[in-house]
Amino acid sequence: MTHPPTTNVLVALKNILDRNSCILTPIFRSNGSVNAAGDSLEFFVKDMFCTGASQYQYEHEKMRKYNEYLSWTGNSSNFPDFIVKGGVGVEPKKLNNQSYSSLALNSSYPKDYIYPNSQNLPKFVDEDDWDKKNVIYVAGNLNTENNKLLSIWFAYGNTMVADRSIYLNLIDEIREAIASTNATLIESKELARAKGIDPLKISNLRVRGMYELEHPHKVFGKYISRDDIPIGASKIFLVMLVEDYIAIEEKPDLSLYIASGKLKKTEINIPNPNNLNESLKAILFEGYTD
Repeated sequence: MTHPPTTNVLVALKNILDRNSCILTPIFRSNGSVNAAGDSLEFFVKDMFCTGASQYQYEHEKMRKYNEYLSWTGNSSNFPDFIVKGGVGVEPKKLNNQSYSSLALNSSYPKDYIYPNSQNLPKFVDEDDWDKKNVIYVAGNLNTENNKLLSIWFAYGNTMVADRSIYLNLIDEIREAIASTNATLIESKELARAKGIDPLKISNLRVRGMYELEHPHKVFGKYISRDDIPIGASKIFLVMLVEDYIAIEEKPDLSLYIASGKLKKTEINIPNPNNLNESLKAILFEGYTD
């Protein structure tokens, strides 16, 4: 039996607006030490998805709340950073100040969706059988002077990332190119690994992937339609396909924020990542907090 998602991105959006602050606060471990600054965005995003977690400062207290909502709470080795029970996978990326440089995905190629056999996915995800999940890339630009987010983008992977076959085919091509030499291709989780690339057969080659993805602001910034956000406010953007918006059954009431001007919802047409001759209907939310 498939259970409905325990939370969703619209809940996270409302929780940010309710909090009315995008200042990242320190997170304490049980021994009293403070988490690294880079972890703060990940905790902030988890807190916004997991209603009630933001009231706690200690990691072990937050974890109890996370376990109510998440089937995977994350580590430093796997993709994504966390997975909602019955719902999406989420991958936050922190950037400093106004930098719109590419998001560093390291060895994980960009993903429109995740599947049970996806690259770098954790072996154990605590939920019922599932076939496919949406992925949300979160790009947070942090003012390093006051630890306040200048902006935060939530972008569904399927709004800008091509089908996984594009990336898997490229990996196959790289491996085939190496196999066509005198080297011996051996099985590896890396892009490719070959033994004996030299005449004496004493040199080996390891090919490791380091993937990047354009910042959502570079991809969707041209669709931003409001210039009334106050100076100094933290800007919030969310882009998702109309079909994914419709599929969310438990939608929180955002009408008060839309009526007050704190949030704007617009339907836009974006290029299909798999066919540039087609467009996809998407929704762009533009909001802000003090």
